Amino acid sequence: MTHVAGLGNAEKSTVHCMETPRSAQEIMMLQANCRTSRRTLRRVIARGFSRAARLAPAPLALAFLWALPLTLVSAAGAAAAPQQNPQQDTADLATIVEVEGSYVLNFAQSEEEDSMSLYQFTQACQEVTDLQFTWNQDTEGLLKQNKVRLLGQKTIKKDRFYSFFQVMMIISDFVCTEVGEDDIAVIKIDSLTTTARNNLRSGAIYVEPENLADYQDQPATLITTVVTLPNTDVRQVSNSMRTMITDANTQQMLPAGNSNSMVLVGFGSNVVALANMLSIIDEASKSESPTPEFEMIKLEYAVPDDVAAMVEELLEAANQAKQQNAAVQGAQGTISRNQGEAKIIVDARTNSLIIVALPEEMPRIKELIARLDVDIVERERSYHIVGLENVSAEDLAETLNDFLEDAVQLDQQAGGTAGNNQRNGGAQRSSNNAREFVVVADNETNSLLIAANRTRYQDLKGMIELLDRRQDQVLIETALIELTSRDMLDIGVELGFADIPGTDQTGGFGVTGFGLSTLEDSDGDGVVDVRVPSLGQGVTAGIIDGGDFSIPMLLALVEEKRNSNVLNVPSVLVNNNSVATVSTLDEQPTTQITATGGGVGAGQTQTNFNGYQEAGITMEISPSISASRYLRLDIYLEVSTFIGSVQGAIPPPRVTRTIRTQVNVPDGATMVIGGIVVDNESDTRTQVPVLGDIPILGRLFSRESSNRDRTVLYFFVTPHIMKDTEFADLAEFSFTKKLEAAEQIGMDRLRKIDPNFGAPDGSGSDVSLEGFDLPLYSAPIRGEVEGEDVGITPFEAASMLDGTKKE
Repeated sequence: MTHVAGLGNAEKSTVHCMETPRSAQEIMMLQANCRTSRRTLRRVIARGFSRAARLAPAPLALAFLWALPLTLVSAAGAAAAPQQNPQQDTADLATIVEVEGSYVLNFAQSEEEDSMSLYQFTQACQEVTDLQFTWNQDTEGLLKQNKVRLLGQKTIKKDRFYSFFQVMMIISDFVCTEVGEDDIAVIKIDSLTTTARNNLRSGAIYVEPENLADYQDQPATLITTVVTLPNTDVRQVSNSMRTMITDANTQQMLPAGNSNSMVLVGFGSNVVALANMLSIIDEASKSESPTPEFEMIKLEYAVPDDVAAMVEELLEAANQAKQQNAAVQGAQGTISRNQGEAKIIVDARTNSLIIVALPEEMPRIKELIARLDVDIVERERSYHIVGLENVSAEDLAETLNDFLEDAVQLDQQAGGTAGNNQRNGGAQRSSNNAREFVVVADNETNSLLIAANRTRYQDLKGMIELLDRRQDQVLIETALIELTSRDMLDIGVELGFADIPGTDQTGGFGVTGFGLSTLEDSDGDGVVDVRVPSLGQGVTAGIIDGGDFSIPMLLALVEEKRNSNVLNVPSVLVNNNSVATVSTLDEQPTTQITATGGGVGAGQTQTNFNGYQEAGITMEISPSISASRYLRLDIYLEVSTFIGSVQGAIPPPRVTRTIRTQVNVPDGATMVIGGIVVDNESDTRTQVPVLGDIPILGRLFSRESSNRDRTVLYFFVTPHIMKDTEFADLAEFSFTKKLEAAEQIGMDRLRKIDPNFGAPDGSGSDVSLEGFDLPLYSAPIRGEVEGEDVGITPFEAASMLDGTKKE
């Protein structure tokens, strides 16, 4: 019996035929004998098949195909194969032969030979599987372009031929989607390389979970199914396995609502493998939790809070050790921390502990509590005295009391949500014990008196040690530079004349006035005849005439040039987060003139002191050291200057400049943080109209003044963090400043401040550096002290604490 598979299309088709062989050797021999030229095969197939299809029904056409191999074999034997042109005849395409329940596929023997296209391979699959395939125009072109990349012979079982077809299709990025059911079903082929891939997931067929095994060997078929995981949190598993979804267009993993089910979408073999994995994970998550036991244990000697805290700490340490051992031994998965963890609730009303634990844990916990609940011969004292070094005892006591009162309120609020604490495995504390402490400040010794049990005291002691730390100091050097210049020129001329008439005569007068003088009537005849100059700075000159007008011409000239350079360098040492103020002021006294009214002494005046007017520099600065060791400076600077002198009771003019800012500066760097530049120019000309515009002569009828004022103000700051706990950096900086001061005021005067500074060593030098050692500061022992060490007797301590408790 002979089986013929037609492989090809309308343009090019080649049939390879073979009689059913008895052995593999016969297969190879018949393959060699059946080869003929492509041109001859095309002509034979085209004529024979078209004639059979046109003249005979389907059975006869099939009989023609069965008889065709014998004719082809005879033709192949008669053909002169050695004379064929290798350029015209290419290698034969693969043949499909049925052998004992399998299909044997013979592909090209080398890469140089022509290979079967996926289009031809699809036609062959349709013939041997009775499945029907369809595709769109774009996919058809890709099927014809892509080749089956296999060489040699391949044997496939009949029932697995479609699975092998899907393997080859998915390798070449093609997908098979079944559309329709039963007799109307058609398999649609789509390419993953075209835009159609975006809608492929919507065409996935639904498969019942019990039928998933049927799609295990269908790697190119998109399916969707629902798996149920009763013992697993599907959302957590979905998030942890999301990385396995490599293509969102063809794969998807979604939790199904609030159920413990998950929707899987993907290729058949992938979905089956993923469902099996999830089943294994769900099976491993299944565990049988034993029922916990409840026990109420009444304590005789110990404080319930203390015992509960110690037992919890020991149990937590045991659980951590168990997890570490499981990790070392290679335990798979994550061990839940709350699984089997005991819970301890304090009942302060009955001085008892309520234990919730697993049956195997309960005996160990009860034994541990029994060992802790023993009588102590030497009881701990109920009060403690803590000496402070760096902070005020009164301020720290207020801070601690405010904090602890808020903590009590928080504990009381948490008591209403005890269920949350129990679910989290934490022991619930009774809020009745939360205020069993007293903190009192003793200002004379700068100490804190604390009454509390051991646990509460240890908590307070830890907070006190953190709060009573010496803050780093900051040495802040500032520099205020002020440059002032002034150019002023004032030139003015005043003229005047008068013609004093006689009896029954007429006369006249004329004057110009620009503020250089005043006019007076010297003889009382009602006509001004005297000019009185307003003597000021500069030169004032004129012409004196003994006639009718005494000073007919007055000239005033003044020019002022002023330059000033002011440098102020204030510095201050301040603690971190504290405020320092530096002020240097110039005070001008002022007076108050009081006139006497009517009666005796009327018209008299009295001059009294009326206080001071201040001008100078006032600086407030507050440093804050950040964790990165740079400084945030809050600065307020006010600079005021008198610009004149006191005129009787009137205070002098004053100019005030203010800067308020917050800046961040690095340690040890000199940075400019502000500046003011003032530049004023003014030109003034006062003249007689028309006459003042006459060239040269016009100056006789005018007054000209010009002013140029310029002020430049800069403010620099250089902070230094003194962070050495032994004050060595501060001592070194102070020594440098003492050397600078010695150069300015002399060593003798400096030794009045520091007698031991630079003691002469006999070498003729005023300053000896050999004897200079940085002072090493040794901090006293901090923390709890005895009452006698700070002058507080036990009776006084008890009285202070009792007074606070009554309040």
